[in-house]
Amino acid sequence: MMKKLVIGTIFLASLLVSNSYAQQDPLFTHYLQNPIAYNPAIAGTVGGLNLSLLSRHQWIGMDGAPASYSFGAHTPYIKQNMGLGFNMMTDKAGPLRATHITASYAYQITLIEGLKLSMGLKAGVSTYNAKVNGISVIDTTDPEFQSNENRVNPNMGVGFYLYDENNTYYAGFSAPRLIEPKLNKEYRNSGEPYNPQMYLMGGYNLIINHDWVFMPSMLLGIMGGSPMSADVTAQFLYLNKFNFGTHYRAGDAAGLFFNGKVNNDLTLGYAFDFTLNKLSRVNSGTHELMITYTFDDIWNKLKGWKF
Repeated sequence: MMKKLVIGTIFLASLLVSNSYAQQDPLFTHYLQNPIAYNPAIAGTVGGLNLSLLSRHQWIGMDGAPASYSFGAHTPYIKQNMGLGFNMMTDKAGPLRATHITASYAYQITLIEGLKLSMGLKAGVSTYNAKVNGISVIDTTDPEFQSNENRVNPNMGVGFYLYDENNTYYAGFSAPRLIEPKLNKEYRNSGEPYNPQMYLMGGYNLIINHDWVFMPSMLLGIMGGSPMSADVTAQFLYLNKFNFGTHYRAGDAAGLFFNGKVNNDLTLGYAFDFTLNKLSRVNSGTHELMITYTFDDIWNKLKGWKF
């Protein structure tokens, strides 16, 4: 009983200090570089095999501050008008750790000339771990605190994504986690309904001249019983090689980021967030690193391999 009370207290504290647990998904400044983490319908909507790796360390200087890591991959299979994707995401806050592993499938249809709708499904497993054996307690021999709490949960999600073939504008809706985690179910009021996180996203690429493109975008997170999250990003693309801009997360943070192509396939990026709430007094900001790599024309290359 005492163990459950302690875990429940830690879980609630994590909800208060970590956006990622309250919203179920860690939010990255570079959300456009790993979009299938939020919407499975985006799988295969751009050419080539796209790989991305993100690392985010939030609220530097605070003990137990959140840290998030994500790896994503997706590619089209053009002859079947479909896309395939994979994502693995780990989120840590204090003694709690959540890892989500999912595979995505998307099917694209043409609505009118130049305009497509992609419909996606994702399925996988989520693991939740509470390291209670590392918690300082009065009686260190208490058997209830000698082992960690672990939960494994199936997961599935859906998404829709509307885009034009010239990559001018896009909009999407998704619900990536439709099944309630067991850990969440055990430590919330049983009379409260489960409200899955839903996302709305959109953006527009405005060509200014031959060298410059202005690329505003937005990601909204909606979950019943919780405040809506809103990420607004304004970035510029220069010479089709350098991205830089600023973003604002309503009531939480603002920041700057820069991405640059090392070559036609490899891109590196960095973002720094300034905390805007009261936690700004006890931390020195958030750092995020991003790496993406694209294998162009992957299916034709595979056909050309001989074994």
